[in-house]
Amino acid sequence: MTRPAVGKNLTIAICLCGVLWMASDGFAVTVQQKVNTLTSQAIKYSKQGKGLQALQYINQAIKIQPRNQNLYYQRAFILGRAGIYSKAIQEFTRFSQMKGYPHAIRFRADCFMAVDDMRSAVKDYLTFLRKESKDGKVWSYLAEAYALMGDTRSALAAVNKGLSTGSHWSGRLNSLKGQILRGEKIIPHKPLSN
Repeated sequence: MTRPAVGKNLTIAICLCGVLWMASDGFAVTVQQKVNTLTSQAIKYSKQGKGLQALQYINQAIKIQPRNQNLYYQRAFILGRAGIYSKAIQEFTRFSQMKGYPHAIRFRADCFMAVDDMRSAVKDYLTFLRKESKDGKVWSYLAEAYALMGDTRSALAAVNKGLSTGSHWSGRLNSLKGQILRGEKIIPHKPLSN
Protein backbone atom coordinates (compact mmCIF):
# COMPACT_ATOMS: atom_id res chain seq x y z
CA MET A 1 0.00 0.00 0.00
CA THR A 2 1.43 3.37 -0.98
CA ARG A 3 1.00 6.52 1.05
CA PRO A 4 -0.42 9.61 -0.73
CA ALA A 5 1.98 12.49 -1.20
CA VAL A 6 0.48 14.92 1.33
CA GLY A 7 2.83 17.76 0.40
CA LYS A 8 1.87 17.54 -3.25
CA ASN A 9 -1.88 17.58 -2.49
CA LEU A 10 -1.44 20.50 -0.12
CA THR A 11 0.41 22.45 -2.81
CA ILE A 12 -2.39 21.82 -5.29
CA ALA A 13 -5.00 22.93 -2.74
CA ILE A 14 -3.07 26.12 -2.02
CA CYS A 15 -2.78 26.86 -5.75
CA LEU A 16 -6.49 26.36 -6.22
CA CYS A 17 -7.27 28.71 -3.37
CA GLY A 18 -5.18 31.39 -5.02
CA VAL A 19 -6.99 31.05 -8.34
CA LEU A 20 -10.61 30.65 -7.20
CA TRP A 21 -12.79 32.85 -5.05
CA MET A 22 -16.16 31.86 -3.69
CA ALA A 23 -18.76 34.48 -4.56
CA SER A 24 -21.69 35.12 -2.22
CA ASP A 25 -23.99 33.16 -4.53
CA GLY A 26 -21.81 30.04 -4.18
CA PHE A 27 -20.20 30.19 -7.62
CA ALA A 28 -16.45 30.13 -7.89
CA VAL A 29 -14.82 33.02 -9.74
CA THR A 30 -11.20 33.70 -10.53
CA VAL A 31 -9.22 36.27 -8.59
CA GLN A 32 -9.07 38.43 -11.70
CA GLN A 33 -12.85 38.30 -12.10
CA LYS A 34 -13.25 39.39 -8.46
CA VAL A 35 -10.80 42.27 -8.97
CA ASN A 36 -12.57 43.31 -12.16
CA THR A 37 -15.94 43.30 -10.39
CA LEU A 38 -14.62 45.36 -7.49
CA THR A 39 -12.95 47.82 -9.86
CA SER A 40 -16.11 48.21 -11.94
CA GLN A 41 -18.11 48.90 -8.79
CA ALA A 42 -15.51 51.44 -7.65
CA ILE A 43 -15.61 53.29 -10.96
CA LYS A 44 -19.42 53.25 -11.01
CA TYR A 45 -19.69 54.68 -7.50
CA SER A 46 -16.98 57.24 -8.21
CA LYS A 47 -18.82 58.55 -11.28
CA GLN A 48 -22.01 58.73 -9.20
CA GLY A 49 -20.25 60.96 -6.67
CA LYS A 50 -20.09 58.24 -4.00
CA GLY A 51 -16.39 58.56 -3.35
CA LEU A 52 -16.17 56.80 -0.01
CA GLN A 53 -17.97 53.71 -1.32
CA ALA A 54 -15.78 53.78 -4.41
CA LEU A 55 -12.65 53.90 -2.25
CA GLN A 56 -13.82 50.88 -0.26
CA TYR A 57 -14.22 48.84 -3.45
CA ILE A 58 -10.93 49.87 -5.04
CA ASN A 59 -9.06 49.29 -1.77
CA GLN A 60 -10.51 45.76 -1.62
CA ALA A 61 -9.26 45.14 -5.14
CA ILE A 62 -5.81 46.47 -4.18
CA LYS A 63 -5.68 44.10 -1.18
CA ILE A 64 -6.29 41.19 -3.54
CA GLN A 65 -3.76 42.34 -6.17
CA PRO A 66 -1.32 44.71 -4.45
CA ARG A 67 1.13 44.61 -7.37
CA ASN A 68 -1.44 45.72 -9.95
CA GLN A 69 -0.43 49.33 -10.69
CA ASN A 70 -3.59 50.02 -12.68
CA LEU A 71 -5.62 49.64 -9.50
CA TYR A 72 -3.58 52.38 -7.81
CA TYR A 73 -4.06 54.55 -10.91
CA GLN A 74 -7.82 54.04 -10.66
CA ARG A 75 -7.62 54.94 -6.98
CA ALA A 76 -5.96 58.25 -7.89
CA PHE A 77 -8.98 59.10 -10.06
CA ILE A 78 -11.38 58.08 -7.32
CA LEU A 79 -9.52 60.22 -4.78
CA GLY A 80 -9.64 63.19 -7.14
CA ARG A 81 -13.31 62.78 -7.95
CA ALA A 82 -14.01 62.50 -4.21
CA GLY A 83 -12.27 65.84 -3.66
CA ILE A 84 -9.33 64.31 -1.79
CA TYR A 85 -6.94 66.22 -4.01
CA SER A 86 -3.79 66.09 -1.89
CA LYS A 87 -3.79 62.28 -1.92
CA ALA A 88 -4.73 62.21 -5.61
CA ILE A 89 -1.78 64.52 -6.34
CA GLN A 90 0.54 62.12 -4.47
CA GLU A 91 -0.76 59.14 -6.46
CA PHE A 92 -0.58 60.94 -9.82
CA THR A 93 2.93 62.17 -8.99
CA ARG A 94 4.11 58.59 -8.66
CA PHE A 95 2.51 57.67 -12.00
CA SER A 96 3.82 60.76 -13.78
CA GLN A 97 7.30 59.32 -13.27
CA MET A 98 6.37 55.88 -14.66
CA LYS A 99 6.20 54.72 -18.26
CA GLY A 100 2.77 53.75 -19.48
CA TYR A 101 0.86 56.58 -17.79
CA PRO A 102 1.41 59.63 -20.04
CA HIS A 103 -1.78 61.38 -18.90
CA ALA A 104 -0.98 61.20 -15.17
CA ILE A 105 0.70 64.60 -15.26
CA ARG A 106 -2.38 66.14 -16.90
CA PHE A 107 -4.65 64.65 -14.24
CA ARG A 108 -2.31 65.90 -11.54
CA ALA A 109 -2.62 69.38 -13.09
CA ASP A 110 -6.41 69.12 -12.75
CA CYS A 111 -5.97 68.39 -9.05
CA PHE A 112 -3.58 71.33 -8.66
CA MET A 113 -6.23 73.58 -10.22
CA ALA A 114 -8.81 72.25 -7.77
CA VAL A 115 -6.63 73.31 -4.82
CA ASP A 116 -5.95 76.69 -6.46
CA ASP A 117 -2.28 75.98 -7.19
CA MET A 118 -2.34 77.45 -10.69
CA ARG A 119 1.44 77.67 -11.05
CA SER A 120 1.84 73.92 -10.56
CA ALA A 121 -1.13 73.28 -12.85
CA VAL A 122 0.41 75.44 -15.60
CA LYS A 123 3.74 73.64 -15.25
CA ASP A 124 2.08 70.22 -15.57
CA TYR A 125 -0.15 71.21 -18.48
CA LEU A 126 2.87 72.61 -20.34
CA THR A 127 4.83 69.41 -19.68
CA PHE A 128 1.95 67.35 -21.04
CA LEU A 129 1.50 69.60 -24.09
CA ARG A 130 5.17 69.24 -25.06
CA LYS A 131 4.33 65.64 -25.96
CA GLU A 132 0.64 66.03 -26.90
CA SER A 133 0.60 69.43 -28.61
CA LYS A 134 -2.58 68.69 -30.60
CA ASP A 135 -4.77 68.25 -27.50
CA GLY A 136 -7.19 71.19 -27.75
CA LYS A 137 -8.88 70.27 -24.49
CA VAL A 138 -5.66 70.62 -22.50
CA TRP A 139 -4.86 73.91 -24.25
CA SER A 140 -8.22 75.16 -22.94
CA TYR A 141 -7.34 73.94 -19.44
CA LEU A 142 -3.99 75.75 -19.66
CA ALA A 143 -5.77 78.93 -20.79
CA GLU A 144 -8.13 78.64 -17.81
CA ALA A 145 -5.20 78.32 -15.41
CA TYR A 146 -3.41 81.33 -16.91
CA ALA A 147 -6.61 83.39 -16.81
CA LEU A 148 -7.22 82.46 -13.18
CA MET A 149 -3.67 83.61 -12.40
CA GLY A 150 -4.45 86.94 -14.08
CA ASP A 151 -2.04 86.32 -16.97
CA THR A 152 -4.31 87.39 -19.84
CA ARG A 153 -1.55 87.42 -22.45
CA SER A 154 -0.49 83.81 -21.76
CA ALA A 155 -4.14 82.72 -21.54
CA LEU A 156 -4.87 84.14 -24.99
CA ALA A 157 -1.68 82.59 -26.39
CA ALA A 158 -2.79 79.19 -25.05
CA VAL A 159 -6.23 79.67 -26.62
CA ASN A 160 -4.67 80.53 -29.98
CA LYS A 161 -2.34 77.51 -29.86
CA GLY A 162 -5.32 75.33 -29.02
CA LEU A 163 -7.29 76.78 -31.93
CA SER A 164 -4.38 76.13 -34.29
CA THR A 165 -4.65 72.38 -33.59
CA GLY A 166 -7.99 72.14 -35.38
CA SER A 167 -9.37 70.35 -32.33
CA HIS A 168 -13.07 69.75 -31.86
CA TRP A 169 -12.61 71.85 -28.70
CA SER A 170 -12.52 75.01 -30.83
CA GLY A 171 -15.99 76.02 -29.61
CA ARG A 172 -14.86 75.95 -26.01
CA LEU A 173 -11.62 77.70 -26.88
CA ASN A 174 -13.45 80.51 -28.72
CA SER A 175 -15.89 80.90 -25.85
CA LEU A 176 -12.98 81.08 -23.41
CA LYS A 177 -11.24 83.65 -25.62
CA GLY A 178 -14.35 85.84 -25.55
CA GLN A 179 -14.61 85.58 -21.76
CA ILE A 180 -10.96 86.54 -21.37
CA LEU A 181 -11.22 89.51 -23.74
CA ARG A 182 -14.38 90.78 -22.01
CA GLY A 183 -12.77 90.35 -18.59
CA GLU A 184 -15.45 87.90 -17.46
CA LYS A 185 -14.96 85.52 -14.59
CA ILE A 186 -13.49 82.20 -15.70
CA ILE A 187 -15.04 79.12 -14.17
CA PRO A 188 -12.55 76.27 -14.43
CA HIS A 189 -13.48 72.84 -15.72
CA LYS A 190 -14.42 70.13 -13.25
CA PRO A 191 -11.27 68.19 -12.26
CA LEU A 192 -10.95 64.73 -13.80
CA SER A 193 -14.22 65.18 -15.67
CA ASN A 194 -12.87 63.69 -18.88
